[in-house]
Amino acid sequence: MFLRRAEKAAENNGAAAIIFEMNTYGGRLDTAEEITSVLNHATIPTYTFINSNAGSAGSLIALATQHIYMAPVSAIGAAAPVLPTGEDLPATEREKTISYWSALIRSTAIRNKHNPDIGEAFMNKDKEVKIGDRVIHPKGTPLTLNAQEATEQINGKPVLADGVADSIVDLTQKAGLKGNIVSLDPSGFEQLAFWITALAPLLLLGGIIGAYLEFKIPGASLPGIIS
Repeated sequence: MFLRRAEKAAENNGAAAIIFEMNTYGGRLDTAEEITSVLNHATIPTYTFINSNAGSAGSLIALATQHIYMAPVSAIGAAAPVLPTGEDLPATEREKTISYWSALIRSTAIRNKHNPDIGEAFMNKDKEVKIGDRVIHPKGTPLTLNAQEATEQINGKPVLADGVADSIVDLTQKAGLKGNIVSLDPSGFEQLAFWITALAPLLLLGGIIGAYLEFKIPGASLPGIIS
């Protein structure tokens, strides 16, 4: 896994921090859980730079880092679980998914000193978020914050993000991080593994269709090869 390799490289080379640049509308929850596990076990400071989207599962990953900075035009949140088609989960499955992930999100947020109510409200539309006497998010929809809302100071603390940054260089300056910036990119094998994982449901579907056609049309060669 690329992130695990990057984390070990940073730790072994005495890096001051790991900065995770993010621009995603979301993805699979199980993949997000793997990434949050790696980040939660990092032994050096971790940062997320949201440039420009941390939607859905991306918001959960951001909560697994100790510091969050956002580009001036950016957003984080809206992590309600849905089917791959974009439709809502059946009621019972939705309740189970939200119950489990809300607990995981809260524990991740607490570990990294973020407001756990914010994290839960990203996923659970029935979660009200109140800071002091002020309701910053009523029930009814999953929470989404823009950069200005996430960095607003209430009772001397930001709602979520440490600050707004124009770039990773700007982030390092505002966070007081010293040293050279070293970028790591996925290897060819890691990119291939990513796409195989991402396309696995389609490959499985192709195999099922191929096997079905082979069964229905004996002697058809192409479907048999696909399956």
